[in-house]
Amino acid sequence: MLWEQLLSRDPALNGQFLAGFLNTGVYCLPSCRARTPNRQTVRFFRAPQEAKRSGLRPCGRCKPDSLYPGSEGQSELFAQIAAGVRQDPRAYPDTASIGRAAGVTWTALNALFRDYAQESPAAFLRRVRVRHAMDLLRAGATPSETSLAAGFESESAFSEQFLARAGLTPSHYVGLGHSPDFILRLPEGYRFRTVVDFYGRDPEAVSERVTPDSVTKCMLDGDRAAVLLIRCEGATALCRTDASNVFDAHAAAIRMLGVDSDAAGFERRFSGDSLLGATISRQRGLRIPLTPTPWEALAWAIIGQQINLPFAITLRRALILAAGTAHRDGLRAHPSAETVAAMDVDTLRGLKFSGSKAGYLLSAARAVATGDLDLAGLRDLSADRAAQVLGAVKGVGPWTIQYMFLRGLGFPDSLPAGDAGLAQGLAKLTGARPSESEIRDLLAPYSPWRSLATYHVWAGSAGVES
Repeated sequence: MLWEQLLSRDPALNGQFLAGFLNTGVYCLPSCRARTPNRQTVRFFRAPQEAKRSGLRPCGRCKPDSLYPGSEGQSELFAQIAAGVRQDPRAYPDTASIGRAAGVTWTALNALFRDYAQESPAAFLRRVRVRHAMDLLRAGATPSETSLAAGFESESAFSEQFLARAGLTPSHYVGLGHSPDFILRLPEGYRFRTVVDFYGRDPEAVSERVTPDSVTKCMLDGDRAAVLLIRCEGATALCRTDASNVFDAHAAAIRMLGVDSDAAGFERRFSGDSLLGATISRQRGLRIPLTPTPWEALAWAIIGQQINLPFAITLRRALILAAGTAHRDGLRAHPSAETVAAMDVDTLRGLKFSGSKAGYLLSAARAVATGDLDLAGLRDLSADRAAQVLGAVKGVGPWTIQYMFLRGLGFPDSLPAGDAGLAQGLAKLTGARPSESEIRDLLAPYSPWRSLATYHVWAGSAGVES
């Protein structure tokens, strides 16, 4: 039967089996036309590993490994595709063009992006186009020029997608260079309380100030401190900053508001879910607030490892008081990686850090300060590659990586399965505290939205978020 299917060269069979050609020493996808089948020399395999154990190598034309999850070839294929789209999004007018360039079927393309980008090809393309458009607008291009250069099908589509991700129209984005004030349109049903709750966790905070309808965040602006005020008024967020670069303040505001979270898609899919449906219904519009910079998320994740939340908050506050840059209004900016890297273990121990935690924080800070760890570039990598890069830093384990993905990088399908707060929140829903493996099983059906699923559990169990 497999022989007849091979003769059909049907692309729909790709991923179901592999054909190995003993006379040429390669194995191929069923649709590959690089080989003329000879029944006497063909062997069939279920996966690349089986073919390789028989001494065969992957075909250079059809790249069969790219369709099999976890394979090195698949990871390389995603990296190649993603780099091409980021370099010239105009060359990819739609997701079908991405699939053609990659030489894979629509089903395989979706699986590839789900596994490595944690989002659909369409979501990836929209995100890359808007980011490319922001770069062009900041460089002086007009909205009309930008729409064409970034690959949008029309100026109306450009304006709509840009507004959805940036909270501003392209023309208003250009105007950020001329005023310290800007107004962001919030997504429908937006829950500003989520942002207030996250940034107001420390009642003695020295880097943030919150009210029921506002958050003021102190951040570094070069060598000085600047503040960003975000005030919610209905469907908009009124923002004011004294930062020298308002574009950077806008980027921080978008991160802090969690605008990129696909709350609507998640809610459509799971509002009737037996485990989380009731929680989701009570918390419609919930999005994940990110830290203003990835470094702040990484520092917090390391500080919070294996200790309770109140003590982690105390350590973070002590670090900011000791090394943060003061602003004239009394707040302090979280110290940069370079500032923390210049500290030593004894200084941190004096702030009540354990020796191991101090060492881990310093290792991470020095990796960032020297450029060995490019935090800003991690979101451009596949999730598995980003995990490898982060995991190479001393003291950064699976929980820290997943928390960093969720809070610092905005990966949509992260799952900090070892999180105590997540286990406690799920226990309230199931009646029994689940183990780490049970948490993975419970939340597996929510892929590729496990970040939002995690955050709904945290938010639904007030006071247990890590």
